[in-house]
Amino acid sequence: MSISDILADYERVREQNSIEQARRREEVYKKCPEVSKLHRRIDELQKKRILSAVYGGGNESEEIKRLRAEIGQYLEGAGFPKDYLEPVYRCAVCRDTGMRDDSTRCECFKKKILEDKLNDARLSDSEISFERFDLSLFDDSPVINGRSQRDYMEQYKKITESYADKFPVCEPFLLISGATGLGKTYVAKCIMRRVIERGFTAAYYTSYRLFSLFHRDRLGEDVDLSPVFEVPLLIIDDLGSEPMTHNVTREYFFDLINERSVLNTVIVTNLTFDEINIRYGERIHSRLMDKNSKKLLFKGKDIRYS
Repeated sequence: MSISDILADYERVREQNSIEQARRREEVYKKCPEVSKLHRRIDELQKKRILSAVYGGGNESEEIKRLRAEIGQYLEGAGFPKDYLEPVYRCAVCRDTGMRDDSTRCECFKKKILEDKLNDARLSDSEISFERFDLSLFDDSPVINGRSQRDYMEQYKKITESYADKFPVCEPFLLISGATGLGKTYVAKCIMRRVIERGFTAAYYTSYRLFSLFHRDRLGEDVDLSPVFEVPLLIIDDLGSEPMTHNVTREYFFDLINERSVLNTVIVTNLTFDEINIRYGERIHSRLMDKNSKKLLFKGKDIRYS
């Protein structure tokens, strides 16, 4: 999507907003004809205020303020919200223009740019969500300390759902470790879906694909790595499956987690915490294991073959 496409999309939104505002006015005017009269009076006063600014005199602003307050009372009396006839915006900061009052790009514009770059790293499986999380798939026989795999998964569901609901005010790193077939990837994607549904931007990469991008960048190819460094939530799945490449794997991974220490990253891996240390080194292991990260160790048997 080009800049012109994004600006055209803003224009379409403004047209839709204008249609919605006109619909609301018609709806209110039918129920409260007095509001229509007050709006006409406000229009007259605004024209007069323009002339007063040029030639002097008049105190139309106070009268307009009084009339708008009167309209609010009519709206509330008729069962409408007090601001029902205010301009309609999806983004009140830039008023659906993409540009703030200080002539800088609005955050909603930056989000559109980032999401366009991430258009092939989004979550497409509508069957994955916390609402569809089926705890009955997990064994309810005791595993450790009298607790079953289902007990552990119920606890992890609560923890990860809370993580998604608190996002972005949560730990910068969430590390989900455990053997294959325990539901780690499913849980990570549930987090991603909830975060996206809450209006944030997120991206999902397998470790193999992510490190392939790093390798191509190392070879001098024209690779845009900014999305993985800038996206508010990054999911890295199956960490440890990527090939170990000299001057790439450890170096790029350290740069990534170092830069993302102020953002949020969910890492899914079959590696144990000790194996992470052996494979990636103490610097990376320390960052992922410190007190500012959350660690979950999945236990049980592979549900795909049970």
